[in-house]
Amino acid sequence: MWFESVLRKETGCVAYVIGAEVGECAVFDPLWDIGPYLEIARRKSSKVRYVIDSHSHADHVSGARRLAAATGGELIFPELAEITYDARRVKGGDELEMGDVTLRVLHVPGHRPEQINLAVIDRTRGDDPWCLLTADFLLVGDVSRPDLAQGGEEGAKTIFDVALPAIADLPDFVEVYPGHVAGST
Repeated sequence: MWFESVLRKETGCVAYVIGAEVGECAVFDPLWDIGPYLEIARRKSSKVRYVIDSHSHADHVSGARRLAAATGGELIFPELAEITYDARRVKGGDELEMGDVTLRVLHVPGHRPEQINLAVIDRTRGDDPWCLLTADFLLVGDVSRPDLAQGGEEGAKTIFDVALPAIADLPDFVEVYPGHVAGST
């Protein structure tokens, strides 16, 4: 398995590319400029199989539809996302497979009702996830804003009562990769 991040310094947004030795990869939360993902896939001799958005983004313009159209990759959105175009819908517990790599969907509402995370499992290492792609849910030293899609108290309650328990059973060694680093518009 291979793994790369793509950072947009101006906004602090991070997207991730996860690849399998079978020559396929997935792109999680792609930004508008799809060039870096196309270059990574070319360099790794890999076909983009999945293009996944974790939620409806307000902090950047998603490149998911553009990337899926350019590569023939399957467009993946959370089951609860309010979209008007065709995409495969996933919910907590669903899994996407690429050879020895499994992407397990975790539903983590609170920041947005539809928000998902991906637990990345490399079966050559074992059956436990080795990392969690947290998008806008878990950040370095913080959790997401709960007041963007609902009242702040309601969102905070959902984060603590639903989202955090969804990841509570992950092993302590699981690495966390957030969708944001320092920087903001």
